[in-house]
Amino acid sequence: MSRPLVSRFCLVALLSVTGYGCAGSPPPAPLRVEPIAWVDTLPIEEPPGREVQEVGSLFQAAVGGEMFRPFRFRYAGDNKKEATNITRFDDVVDSSWFQHRNAVRRMTPEEIHRGATTTNGPDTSRTLTIIAGKAEGISPGFTVRDANGDRYIIKFDPKGNLRLASSADVIASRLFWAAGYNTPEDYIVVFDSTRLEVSEDAEVTVAGRDVPLTMEQVHEMLADTDPLPDGRYLALASKFVPGIPKGPFRFQGRWSEDPNDYYYHDYRRDLRGLLAVTAWLNHVDMRFANTMDVWIENPGYLRHYLIDFAATLGSGTIRPHMPREGMEYNFDYWAVAARFLTLGFYTQGWENETATVIYPSIGWMRAEEFDPGAWKPNWPNRAFTLATVRDMYWGAKLVGSFTDEQIVAAVSAAQLPARAADRLAKMIQVRRDNTVKYWYTQVTPVENVQVEDVSGGVLSVGFDDNAIMVGGWEPSNVTYAWTFRHAALGIKIEGTNPAAHGARQRLTIDGLAGAAGRQLDAKDAIATLEIRAIDSAAPPGAPRNRSATLYLTWNPGGSGYTLSGIDH
Repeated sequence: MSRPLVSRFCLVALLSVTGYGCAGSPPPAPLRVEPIAWVDTLPIEEPPGREVQEVGSLFQAAVGGEMFRPFRFRYAGDNKKEATNITRFDDVVDSSWFQHRNAVRRMTPEEIHRGATTTNGPDTSRTLTIIAGKAEGISPGFTVRDANGDRYIIKFDPKGNLRLASSADVIASRLFWAAGYNTPEDYIVVFDSTRLEVSEDAEVTVAGRDVPLTMEQVHEMLADTDPLPDGRYLALASKFVPGIPKGPFRFQGRWSEDPNDYYYHDYRRDLRGLLAVTAWLNHVDMRFANTMDVWIENPGYLRHYLIDFAATLGSGTIRPHMPREGMEYNFDYWAVAARFLTLGFYTQGWENETATVIYPSIGWMRAEEFDPGAWKPNWPNRAFTLATVRDMYWGAKLVGSFTDEQIVAAVSAAQLPARAADRLAKMIQVRRDNTVKYWYTQVTPVENVQVEDVSGGVLSVGFDDNAIMVGGWEPSNVTYAWTFRHAALGIKIEGTNPAAHGARQRLTIDGLAGAAGRQLDAKDAIATLEIRAIDSAAPPGAPRNRSATLYLTWNPGGSGYTLSGIDH
């Protein structure tokens, strides 16, 4: 048996024994089996391509999934069990799905501006050969091959809203990429229509049939967008990703044709936490049709992409966004039922909103009024439905990693007019702030923990409070209620500490003198410190935020504790 196959066999066996690869909650840290970085890039046989019946799948998710969700039994697997591909420190490892970028290493504005791009886009100084057309669907366009042999999908903005969809796509693709997801190389491109020529074998689908593409049809597509004052055309150019497309991935289950697909997609932290990033950027069209699995021939594995970001920010692709989008599914069964049963008297807040277009190139979206906890995409997906506050906190940390300067750099890639660019950047910054303030206060956001050795029976634990750091709550209103337990030593100590001024906090735990010098095996050496931040300024009836649990391991030499895991 080859080494890669042995490695895969051992990993799958380990996941099966621990339950870590299936749809159940993982064991607590530090007993948790650690995911292995890049293990899903082991060589596999090339899988077949696949197509997903979009209409049937959307109907199943929107009608079946939402209609019966309130009636499901808790043991059916929908009781908000936690993600399974998490590390002992409540994170994920790099993989073919997600790679840590800005949240781990602060990227330069120049890197954010470039995003996933590696070139300057298609060469428009020479001939652009159209090799396929797309006359149907929500966003007509065509595929071109430039003089360098690179292929791009060309899409246009709706008439009357030049730059609307193209700028939204370019900005969002860079921010999703910097957050850690795989995205195509998307560019703003300007070209002269005289540079276009149609390949002899180019076809376009018309009324369900593939017919030869003509230059007349190309000009009809160009007539559906606005030219620039000099007569040239502006469009989005999305470069074909490297590899062989195999179709979209689903937000639930696993694909049996991919031996590297170890975790159920609806139990992946990186897909659940994606909801926080998706809501931030108002990507209402985040669904399986806008994803892609790509076969990377050398060494031979599947890479998972998010694609098509035209329905983000204030853009609805062919028009500005409307107030319903982001607040209700396209078919929100229970909202529809409530309107029907009350003869239309039941209404929601968005129904009284007016979508006043900010700029034609920006469209419309909420900024100060954006509610991260209430946001919904146009279509439900199971990973988002099962996301817990821990998943959303993880995703919010991706959002919170972006500085004002980085957001401005991403917006600059869209080449918007200066006033529009400035306004849009500020709106994205406000939505970022709303995101982190909301989700950071749903947990006890303990980060950067430092545990000092026991000295005279006293344990000192320092940490940053992310919610205080972003202004989610005021230190003067916060008290930390904590409980230290070490079962093997028969120790349970409880206490409270008022928050100190500033984000850096410290708890002092006294009463551990009896632990000094003890020799314990691995299991008995584990202690827990549960910390809950209590905000006295929280409104009456507000749910209590989730506590954080620190896992501390007694050192073999009996010289104190070290941090060995955390659950938020």
